[in-house]
Amino acid sequence: MSPSTAQDLAERLLSQRAIRGMESLGGQTSIPLEGIINVGSGTPSFPTPEHVIAAAHRALDDGYTAYTPWLGYLDLREAIAEKLLRDNALHYNPQDEIMVTTGAQEALSVICHAFFEPGDEMILPDPYYNEYTRWASNSGAVLVGVPTSQDDDFIVDPEAIAEAITSKTKMIALTTPNNPTGTVLPATVLERIAEIAVERDLIVLSDELYDQYIYPSYCHTSIASLPQMKDRTILVNGFSKTYAMTGFRVGYIAAPAPFVSAMLPIKHSFSICACAVSQRAALAALTGPTSWWEPVYAACKARREQWMEGLDDMGLTYGTPMGSYVFLIDTSSLGISGSEFSQRLLSDEKVRIGAGNGYGTRAANHVRGSLMIGEADLEEALTRTRRVIERIREAT
Repeated sequence: MSPSTAQDLAERLLSQRAIRGMESLGGQTSIPLEGIINVGSGTPSFPTPEHVIAAAHRALDDGYTAYTPWLGYLDLREAIAEKLLRDNALHYNPQDEIMVTTGAQEALSVICHAFFEPGDEMILPDPYYNEYTRWASNSGAVLVGVPTSQDDDFIVDPEAIAEAITSKTKMIALTTPNNPTGTVLPATVLERIAEIAVERDLIVLSDELYDQYIYPSYCHTSIASLPQMKDRTILVNGFSKTYAMTGFRVGYIAAPAPFVSAMLPIKHSFSICACAVSQRAALAALTGPTSWWEPVYAACKARREQWMEGLDDMGLTYGTPMGSYVFLIDTSSLGISGSEFSQRLLSDEKVRIGAGNGYGTRAANHVRGSLMIGEADLEEALTRTRRVIERIREAT
């Protein structure tokens, strides 16, 4: 194959899979890294808890270096079942209703490959996490985004979901708390979506990766806990965000046993099993001390208030951050897109923030802010951002 042919093939494959470039990450790669403040990171800024690290060391010393059961170690699945019962009032059999995956990313990819035939449709609120585009495309599914609005804090209208259903619809996908919007869907909204799913005999994918990041006056409800929903819900969660275990790559699926059985061959073809050492660390995360979490959560709450006060002072609007540690900030009042704004911040003031144009069709005039930044750095970043905004307004 000639280089030109290879280049043509690569470009076609990239186009088919809707893989976006650096614009969704906040701009140019030629800017020197020194002095840059990243206020849009999706990576936890706090260290992995010490007892989790210690468990990983012990696992190596104890010889956990071979394949594990395809579903994951049973004691980890038992701990996951206990977590779901404690936090979500959900009863799952760890023997055949829980699958440990190589991160929540793999979990969601496995689900799409197991359940979709080419042309099947997945409905989800828009904006949505950018990887859904790739998961759907790679499995042959078609994403059907249901528009949401910042005026409603990006809370989806269940009736809009009902109107989007066609004969090709197989699944409704929900991410709550949401990345990138920070939205937590109210129980009343979830109850109506559940009714629609039952009426139309649809599967619901419930991505709950950020379920521990819920801010005062908001409450997380798992749709699987609602009447008639456990048997048609596939719940996804993991350890990366709550325990700062992004590099460990451990997630999980909780679903009816027939669903898990159908997904297991796909999971095996992807990675055989989740890393043995990482599974032992994940077990320690669920069963170890919890005192480390309080200061992490308190810091997120403080940064949330700091962000909101700073944006209010600058005259920028945003979707209320109800949960997770990311949220969307509207740039339309400046007369520029989120991508243009992120590039200006990076080039003019060395502030990195992700543009919203990678998150569905409804976030092009937004950027994604993050709570995973220290208070001092955030204050400096807000000061720099204010200077950029003042220059933009002066020029218009």
